[in-house]
Amino acid sequence: MTRNFMELINEYEITIPLIQRDYAQGRDKEKAKANNFLNAILEGTEVGLNLDFVYGKANIEEKDFIPLDGQQRLTTLLLIHWYVSLEDEYVPNLMKFSYEVRSSTKDFIKILTNENTWKTFSKFNIKESIENASWFFLSWKNDPTVVALLNMLDLIEQKFTSVKLESLNNITFEYLDLNKFNLTDELYVKMNARGKPLTDFENFKSNFENYIEFDDKEYENRVKAMLDNQWLDIFWDISKNNVEDMSDAPKLADSMFYNFFYNITFNFYLENIDKLSCVLDNKIKEFSAISDKKKKNGFIEECSIFDFYKNVYENHENIEKIILILNNLIVDNSFNVFITDVNISQWQRARFYALSLGYINGLDDKEFQRWKRVSFNLINNQLIQSPDDMIKTVKALKKLSKNCNNDIYRYIKDNSDRIEYFSKTQREEECLKAALIEDMSNDWEYELKKAEDNWYLKGQIGFLIDFSNNNIEKFIEYRDKFLALWDYAKNNENNQMHIYQGMLTKGDYLVGEVGVNRTFCSFATSVRAKFDNWQKIFNSDKKLYLKELLDDNNFDISNIQSSLIAIIDNYAYNDWKSLFIRNKDYIKYCNQLQIRWYSDNDIYLLKQKQMNGTHSELYSWHLYKKQIKSKIFLPFKQTNYHETTSWEHPSIRLSGWEYENQAYYLDIKHDCKNNTFKISLHNKNKVISLSLSDLLNTLEFEAEEEQMTLNNINENDILDKVNEVCQILKNL
Repeated sequence: MTRNFMELINEYEITIPLIQRDYAQGRDKEKAKANNFLNAILEGTEVGLNLDFVYGKANIEEKDFIPLDGQQRLTTLLLIHWYVSLEDEYVPNLMKFSYEVRSSTKDFIKILTNENTWKTFSKFNIKESIENASWFFLSWKNDPTVVALLNMLDLIEQKFTSVKLESLNNITFEYLDLNKFNLTDELYVKMNARGKPLTDFENFKSNFENYIEFDDKEYENRVKAMLDNQWLDIFWDISKNNVEDMSDAPKLADSMFYNFFYNITFNFYLENIDKLSCVLDNKIKEFSAISDKKKKNGFIEECSIFDFYKNVYENHENIEKIILILNNLIVDNSFNVFITDVNISQWQRARFYALSLGYINGLDDKEFQRWKRVSFNLINNQLIQSPDDMIKTVKALKKLSKNCNNDIYRYIKDNSDRIEYFSKTQREEECLKAALIEDMSNDWEYELKKAEDNWYLKGQIGFLIDFSNNNIEKFIEYRDKFLALWDYAKNNENNQMHIYQGMLTKGDYLVGEVGVNRTFCSFATSVRAKFDNWQKIFNSDKKLYLKELLDDNNFDISNIQSSLIAIIDNYAYNDWKSLFIRNKDYIKYCNQLQIRWYSDNDIYLLKQKQMNGTHSELYSWHLYKKQIKSKIFLPFKQTNYHETTSWEHPSIRLSGWEYENQAYYLDIKHDCKNNTFKISLHNKNKVISLSLSDLLNTLEFEAEEEQMTLNNINENDILDKVNEVCQILKNL
C-alpha cells in the first residue's frame, strides 16, 4: 500500500523500538549521503519520489506502528515535516512519533515536537536556536541520535526553507504491515538485519548508466557491459596485488573504481565553471581554513559525487571522454595514486587530468610522452592552494591541449604566452626547452629529461640550461655535477650540511629579507617548500653561487664528500659566514634551517621560526662554544648559555653566586651596534648592592637598566676581563 508520512502518522503513533540502532543519517561521516538523500526528496516534492518499502508491526486497536525497516527514512521525514511546518498555520501532530532506543532521545523528540515548544522557532539558525533553548540539556550532546537529529535539521535548513507542507505529500513509500503474515519478533530482527546497503560505487553506477545512451543500441549495451567487465577488470587486477586476503579484492576494486569516477567527474566539472557552485561553498570555506594547517589535500572532502555528476553527464560529450580514457588507459603510478582516494592532492588530481587529455585526444606514444612531460613540468612547479587555483589549472591545461593540435613542442617553442596561467618562469623554461629540441637537436630531449626526472627538480632545470649557455656538452657537464651533488644530499642531513657550508664559501646564498628570516634552504620536496627554498636560488642571481661551487677546482663528481670538505677547509675569511662554514652544528641548531638576520653583526639562530621561540645570538653562542663552555669562573658555580624566548637578549650566563643574600648573575652579551661584547651583573630583584656598585664603578662598570654593565670589550679581551671581574668578586 502506497502512503506518505502524514497519512501514516495521522493513523498511527510511530514508535522506534529498542531493537533499532541510533539515528545514523545525520552523523558527520554520513553527511554526503544525507545531502544526496535530501536532494532527492527536494526534487521529489515537485515530481514525486517513492522511498521503497517501510514495514513493521501495526496494532490496529491501539493505533500503534513499530517500524522494523524504514526507521532512518521515517525519522528524516519527521524532521523535514517539523521544519517545513514551522511557519505554517497547519500543525501536524508530530508528537505521535517517539524513540524507545534511549530515554534522552525520547525526551528530546517529545519536547521538540510539542506545539508550545515547536512554534517558538523560526526557519533560520535552527540548530543553534535549539541548542540555546532553555529546555535543552547539555547532556543531550552526548546522545548520538540527538546530535544526528540536530545535524540533519541544519542540512534541512539549507535546502527546505521555501518548501510548502503540502508538497511533501509527493514523497511516498510502500507500507507493509507484517502482522498480517504472523511473523515472530525473532524473525523481525533477522529481517531488519537482512542485507547490506548499496556501496557508493553501486549507487553511482546505477545513476551513471542512465546517462549512457546512444543511437546505436548494440554499442550502448556494450558500453554498459564494460562497467562490469573489462573496465572493472582494470581495477580488479590492481586490487589483487594490494590485498593479503583475496576475499578483500572485490571491495577494494569497487572502491578504486568509485574513486576513479569521483575524481574524473570532479575534473570534468571544473572544466566549465568559473567558481565552485553553492553546493560546494562550505567545502571552499573549509579548505581555506585548513589549507595551511591540516593539509588534508582536498577542498571536496566528504562532498558527494551526486552534488555535481548531473552537471557533468548531462553533457554527453563527457560520457564519450570517459569511454576514451578507460579504453586508452595506461596503468602507471599517476593512475594508481588517482584511484587511492577522493581526497588526493590537487597536484595529483591535475596530473591525471593532463593524462586524461592525452587519452581523449588519442595521442601516439611519442606525442603522448611529450605532452605528459610538458604538462607535468608545469603542474609540478605551480602552487595550487585554493579552489580557484585548481579551476585555473584545469582550464589552462584544457586550452593548451586543444590549441596545440597534438604537437606541443612546435606550438609553444616560439611563444611562452601560448601557455596560460602557469608560472612565468616555468612557461618560459618549457618554451626554451621545446625550441632546443625542435631547432637544435633531438638529443636535447633525452638529456633534458634525465635532469627533469631528478627526485628534487621535478621538471624545473632552467638554471642548468643557463649555466651551459645552451651548449649541450656543457649542459651535460653541469647536469651530472648537480645530480651527483643532490643525490649526495638526498635523505642525509649531514651531507646537506656540507652543501650549506660549501655554498656559503661562494657567497651569501641565503634567501630572505633584512629583518625577517633567512633560510639555508630545506631539501623538502613539496611544491610550497621548494618554492620557498632552493627554487628561489635557482630563479635568481644567487644561482651563480651554485655555479661557482660546481666550477670549483676541488669539485670532483666521483667523490662529492671529499670535494666539499676541501672547499670548506679552503675558506680563508673571518666573517659571519665563516662561523657556519667551520661549525655545521650552528646550522643544525636551527631546527627549521632559519636564522633571523638584521645585519652581518646582528644574527640569531632560531630553533623555531619566530623570535618568541627558543633562539640564541650567533656571536655570543660562538664565543661560548669555542672559549667558555665547561669553564667555571669562581665565585660563580655554573656556566651556561642562556637561550631566550622573548625580548631578553641571549647571553652566556654565569650563576650560582650570592652576595648579601642576593643571587647574582653575570651575563656576557654581544653588542651588535659596535660588534663588541659587554658584561652585565644583575639579580632578580634588579637592585645592585651599593657596596658592590661602588666596587664595579672602579672597574668602569656603568649603571644600565637596573644592572651594572661594562661595555665595548673586544672578543680577544673578553676572557681576561671576565677573569678579572670574577677574581675581585671572589675576594669579597
